[in-house]
Amino acid sequence: MGQFRLGVVVTASALASVFGTTAALAQTTVTILTDDAYPPYSYMDKQQAIGIYPDILRAAAKHIAGYRIELKPTPWRRAMAQLQAGTELAAAPPYYRPLERPYIGSYSAPMLDEHVVVFCGKQIFSDTPRQRWPDDFLGLLFGNNFGFLLGGDNFWRAARSGKIHIEEAPGSRANLLKLVDKRIDCYLNDQLAVRIELGRMQSLGLLSAAQRQQIQEGPTVSTEQSYVGFTNRDNGKFPFKDDFIKKLNAALTTLHQSGEITRIVGRYLNGKN
Repeated sequence: MGQFRLGVVVTASALASVFGTTAALAQTTVTILTDDAYPPYSYMDKQQAIGIYPDILRAAAKHIAGYRIELKPTPWRRAMAQLQAGTELAAAPPYYRPLERPYIGSYSAPMLDEHVVVFCGKQIFSDTPRQRWPDDFLGLLFGNNFGFLLGGDNFWRAARSGKIHIEEAPGSRANLLKLVDKRIDCYLNDQLAVRIELGRMQSLGLLSAAQRQQIQEGPTVSTEQSYVGFTNRDNGKFPFKDDFIKKLNAALTTLHQSGEITRIVGRYLNGKN
């Protein structure tokens, strides 16, 4: 009789071990497309998603039970097209643009605040301070990352009417090289991203200290918050979407409160990423 009871205990223990292992393995994989050309926030190196936002999402993943986050570096325009088609669930880091991107139905809690600043060749400011945005910049040629919608309604209204000219390129580095070569007049992007990228370009020998000094910061245009954006065109393809967003938001809140996001940004500012 004692032997029988021992057998039951061992069997139950074995079953618990099996079910525990199965539960640990039963994770839903969530793919998040990440911008492949937006350093230091999000870019690609050796086919891997690199940058502040991928690091934030990897840190968040540690606080999300039942899900495994897969980051897929993707050209930004293609990422938006895939969300619009409903073939992919999420992309990071869109700004909040409900009118321009109606196919993004849900946004996560904010990841970071980005300060959008105008960078121009020094000669652009030689005749006027150009502090009024965008009125003091009419007639100029702006570089823009593919698929980016920075600058505000008045800026894009001026662009549509031909009062401001836009020329797109794949990423910050391409636009900054064009700015150095005076092929564009100005470039509009996040202040931190541009400052770090200019430092990297200088360390790689892509521009000299003298060339860097020819790029001048203009007015701050806006402060933008970055999110993970989720498609609303999936027709139920991702039934776990609402649950995942809820858990991601809780994880991002934890990272903000613990200071982890500040530490991640600090590593990039100090060149220790």
